Amino acid sequence: MNSLASLNRRLGVLADLVARHPELPAPNVEICSVITDRITVSFHESPGAFRQWLTALGIALHTVQGGAGATCAWLTALYEVDGVTLKLTSYTRLDVAETDGAV
Repeated sequence: MNSLASLNRRLGVLADLVARHPELPAPNVEICSVITDRITVSFHESPGAFRQWLTALGIALHTVQGGAGATCAWLTALYEVDGVTLKLTSYTRLDVAETDGAV
């Protein structure tokens, strides 16, 4: 099992992002103890917030990948900073009309 010290590099990257971009909308942030070189940043029902992050970090739209399930669509982009991969994902619920009434 990893120690708290294993989080130092990722917490530093996150703190640096906050210092450089304090105006960005606050996402859901996950720092996993298993995948030690990644920070997962997710946005739920906030595609505009996802777009603001892409713009601020200079992530090209053509690098964003996406998909859709029965009730949810998602967009994902990866961004490398100081040896840490920032995985940004936007989740948006599909309108009932778009899913033929599936919930």
